[in-house]
Amino acid sequence: MTEQIRTHPKSFQVGKWFGPSIGTVQLTDDLLSAFLKMTDDLIKDEETQLHGKHLAGRIASERRIYKEDMIKYGVSDFMESCLKTYAFESAKANGFLKGGEQMQAAINSAWIVSQYENEYNPLHNHTGCDISGVLYLKMPNVKGRRQKFLPKVKEGKPDNDGNITFVYNSASQRHGDALENGVAEVEPKDGMMLLFPSYLLHTVYPFLGEEERRCIAFNGQYNLVKAIDEKAADYIAGTLNKPINSTFYDKKKEDMTDYE
Repeated sequence: MTEQIRTHPKSFQVGKWFGPSIGTVQLTDDLLSAFLKMTDDLIKDEETQLHGKHLAGRIASERRIYKEDMIKYGVSDFMESCLKTYAFESAKANGFLKGGEQMQAAINSAWIVSQYENEYNPLHNHTGCDISGVLYLKMPNVKGRRQKFLPKVKEGKPDNDGNITFVYNSASQRHGDALENGVAEVEPKDGMMLLFPSYLLHTVYPFLGEEERRCIAFNGQYNLVKAIDEKAADYIAGTLNKPINSTFYDKKKEDMTDYE
């Protein structure tokens, strides 16, 4: 038998060439309290507009949030900053930054998802935007309940109740495939924010129990630009040269163009 060559390669790298970046943020207690106060007040206010007819969720109470609401409760700058940071870090990780670029990002819609027993979000993505996100405010401990009330459910199966699942490529979910994970499931916690591309399919499972599962869902746009001078900017990616504009900024306008 021919003796095998044992020389090591000049280089060997394993990197992420495909698949979207996901942003994960954990809020401080003061921010979480401000978001809870804002959503408490909006839910109690009879004039807060219902938004569910524009959304995919099988959820009775989904109420619209406006820019002025976030400004009033001191959380607008934080939300915009998270969106911009996620877009910038994703662009950097994917090799779009060559030097001197500027990232513009803004939220163009937001709403409260007040979810109760047996309500759920079917598999869907978001349109009219580039980036989507969800901020979790009240996450009851619902694990183990389905096994208790449905004893015939096989023990040892994953407890998905109340979780959010992202589906990028279901074909990669072959048994024992260690090369790619095309489906990711997250058990949300209070104060957790997730940011992801708007095209990414996701679903939220129902749960058992009387508690409220509350979160804020939102969409946004971004532009990656390279300044030429003080009066002009050159858009370095052709698909990004669009204005960032939305009725999110004005409660008086009701042109609902961005659906979940």
